[in-house]
Amino acid sequence: MLNANPSGRGAAPEPAVTRPEPREPRIEPRSPAPRAAEPRAPEVRAPEAAPRASVLGPTLRFRGELSAQEDLIIQGSVEGSITHTQSLTVGTDGSMKGDIRARVIVIDGKVEGDLYATESVSIRATAKVKGNVFAPRVGITEGAFFQGQIEMQPSGAAVQEHSARLRQAALAPSLEPVAVDQMLGAS
Repeated sequence: MLNANPSGRGAAPEPAVTRPEPREPRIEPRSPAPRAAEPRAPEVRAPEAAPRASVLGPTLRFRGELSAQEDLIIQGSVEGSITHTQSLTVGTDGSMKGDIRARVIVIDGKVEGDLYATESVSIRATAKVKGNVFAPRVGITEGAFFQGQIEMQPSGAAVQEHSARLRQAALAPSLEPVAVDQMLGAS
């Protein structure tokens, strides 16, 4: 094949391989897009400053006395008593049969037993509570089921008073079980 050249010169053969012309990249102005969060190195905290929480999962069944110094979230089933120095949460899948003692108690699930908090008790909309509540501050969200009495005393006085009665009953020499039940029931 021959190319026609308007200049009148002789035609040059067409190259067999066509090469694309080099193109300069087109830079289009664009609005600054929000950047994805850049991964950061994990924060280093002192062991005592890091909040810790233990979780009892939904398939866990526990029977007995439970105590701890860290926050606890219950999603399983507990039968017995719980004594905590921190926050205790009974999650929506959690159930508890027994008394709970903690600084802060949050109930989203089922509880049959008394709640003793030195700071506050919060009974949320999904909760079902059968038992008495002893705490300086108590909140019950609309929709929650609650059957029992509430005693609000400043600075957890009710909790301390009840604990003193329990200690006294435990130290009393050879009382009959009926007498201990009467002492504990005389709230």
